[in-house]
Amino acid sequence: MSITLILHEATRTGAPRVGGLIAKELAKAGEVHVVCLKDGPLVPWLADCAGAANLTAVKTDEFSHLVPFEARLQSALEVLKRRDEDIVYVNSLAASVFVFAAKMLGRRAVIHVHEKKAEIESLLRCGLAKYEVMALADGVVLAADDLSRDILETFGQIPALCENFGIAIDIEAVRALAAETPTPAHNADGRAFKKGKRPVVGMCGHASPRKGSDIFLATAEAAPECDFLWVGPWSPEDAPENTAYKDFVTKNLPNLYVAGGVDNPYAHIDRMDLFFLSSREDPNPLVLAEAMVLRKPLLCFSKTTAVGDRLGRSAILCHGLPNVEDAVRVLKACEPRKLRSKTFRGLADPWISAFDPKEKMPGIMKLIEQIRGTDQEGMQT
Repeated sequence: MSITLILHEATRTGAPRVGGLIAKELAKAGEVHVVCLKDGPLVPWLADCAGAANLTAVKTDEFSHLVPFEARLQSALEVLKRRDEDIVYVNSLAASVFVFAAKMLGRRAVIHVHEKKAEIESLLRCGLAKYEVMALADGVVLAADDLSRDILETFGQIPALCENFGIAIDIEAVRALAAETPTPAHNADGRAFKKGKRPVVGMCGHASPRKGSDIFLATAEAAPECDFLWVGPWSPEDAPENTAYKDFVTKNLPNLYVAGGVDNPYAHIDRMDLFFLSSREDPNPLVLAEAMVLRKPLLCFSKTTAVGDRLGRSAILCHGLPNVEDAVRVLKACEPRKLRSKTFRGLADPWISAFDPKEKMPGIMKLIEQIRGTDQEGMQT
């Protein structure tokens, strides 16, 4: 077995880390070469997973969404021509140009879908994905079972060979990184965050309407008795879609702190008393599992994710889309003493073992072997 695994970026959380974990497990069974299309803090870890000789980190912007699809396709062809692996595993629709390149070179292609319908449509609009991708892919891996419906609604078809992978994280690595000293976080006035007796409500992500940065800010304004900590790109330079930035500056909330883009988000998550998933859409957020591993209680909304059934048994789950009113109602009902209690912090403990990637790899291996042994036919419409 020989595989080229494509990652669209190298952030420490989300789809790239899942791809790295898959590469690490696949490398135990055969030859795996990882191609990361954007440099980032995850690259050294990826080198450990696959071996430094089996990692290519693209240093240019040739795979940016600002580059025309045809030019990105030519770059993808050049990358694959330098490799002779028979399977191309594309970890995210954001890198789906490699499905096209693989098929042009007569190779098998697997697409790992982490995105729900709205994000898929966004990738289609900016040209990072094309409607033909599902017709070309030989198999699909889903970050959550409900994504099959979104794929069918958007693309009109899905490969017959389909595997639900779900959430997988490197549990021990997350805990080890959480023990490190976090980088400073500041409010709009420049005052540094310092944890004290006040409850700390946190969120981790690339600030945007999809991640609910405006909801997070409005909740901070409506709950001045709590401190709020955002971990991830926030400024216009790093997060141009962050519609909350103007209010962050003009309202100058003393209780809203921003860590910005960091190499180690887990050290910040470890300081939180409650992880608030403010996202309007986040189908299978790995950061929830990472917060669970760090024994942080969760506040989520049922229409945000595809894993509401599990969250209903291991988190505070409100019905519907994220909104300030319900978030504030929950926060006012949560006493700091209870949030920090062993009982509350242990709500998700029974689920943690389910995040071990070793438990999920047999399904991936079976899918790959099926793809290697079948022809190009077999689509569901």
